[in-house]
Amino acid sequence: MRRTVKRAVAVGMACVMAAGLAGCTGSANATKAPETTAAPATEAPKTEEAKTEGESSGEEAKAAETTGEKKDYKIAVLLPGPTGYFVATKEGVDAAAAEYGVTIEYADAQWDASKQLAQAEDFMVKGVDLIALCCVDSGSGEKIVKSAQESDIPVLAFTNAIGSEETGEYAGLVSYVGQNEVNTGAVTGEIAKNLLGGDGGKAILIEGVPGTTPQINRKKGLEQALEGSNIEIIYNQTSNWEKEQALKIVEDLIQKKMEFNVVICQDDNSATGAGQALKEAGMKEDVKVIGLGGSKDGLQAVKDGVIDGTTYMSAVEEGHLAIETSVKYLNGEKVEPVTEIRQVEVNKDNVDTFKGEW
Repeated sequence: MRRTVKRAVAVGMACVMAAGLAGCTGSANATKAPETTAAPATEAPKTEEAKTEGESSGEEAKAAETTGEKKDYKIAVLLPGPTGYFVATKEGVDAAAAEYGVTIEYADAQWDASKQLAQAEDFMVKGVDLIALCCVDSGSGEKIVKSAQESDIPVLAFTNAIGSEETGEYAGLVSYVGQNEVNTGAVTGEIAKNLLGGDGGKAILIEGVPGTTPQINRKKGLEQALEGSNIEIIYNQTSNWEKEQALKIVEDLIQKKMEFNVVICQDDNSATGAGQALKEAGMKEDVKVIGLGGSKDGLQAVKDGVIDGTTYMSAVEEGHLAIETSVKYLNGEKVEPVTEIRQVEVNKDNVDTFKGEW
């Protein structure tokens, strides 16, 4: 859905400027790089360039590609709400924008899907070159993609996937850059099996905001990983990604004298809250706690023994890669329908090799 760009100049002559993509693909993150995998490449639609007989615009465009001249594309970056994670994501976005010479315009939806749709439509009216979307939820993301198609503006999704495909691939998107949430949930299941061993045990699952793609798919991946093991999920509740809510959930379970061996959380905030409740009750030595995300607090909690394991991927790398992929598409280069950034296991033995970003 690549938009044709035409610029007319006076005296009836047209000049088309094309920009070559800078060859740097280095990460903005100086820590251990996350593993990435990608689906087979697809060809971005070629720009239909206006030409007038006798003009040298074609040669100029080729020269720009050869010399790596940059074009000042305008990319709208739509974020779902304010969290530390997106502060780190923006660091990667800004680094890539400076690297490739593009202009970034941000909008924060404050976790309001209707507000994000209005923000997207406003950018469509302004005529940005591309929208990089981290949607509030999948349903609102689908509406934004449909509206953008009608306005002939390409959309790239990152972090939060759109649609029902586990990989994040979605018809109408330039690409999806981020994690496969099912695979991420499976990592927490593997950590649980490693911690409990063959004897297994009873697990408590503390989930994120109900109905969101991460909540649904992380649970699915966890359940798949635990199939055939001796670990049984006996209770699940939502903390809405909040530390205090998770702390209260575990406190209530302790008061009810529920017996469990591990608390598996869909985020580090909840894990630190659960670990704190167990530590205050003098139960931390007997109950394992697993987080997800590799936040600064999560990594520190592993070091302090408040939680026993978490996962890690670079938010800075994700933001950088989203803009890098956007520029490639706008330059008419091949892009991947999906570029997966994998979460990896963090435990007390390897935690010092990771640096928190958010």
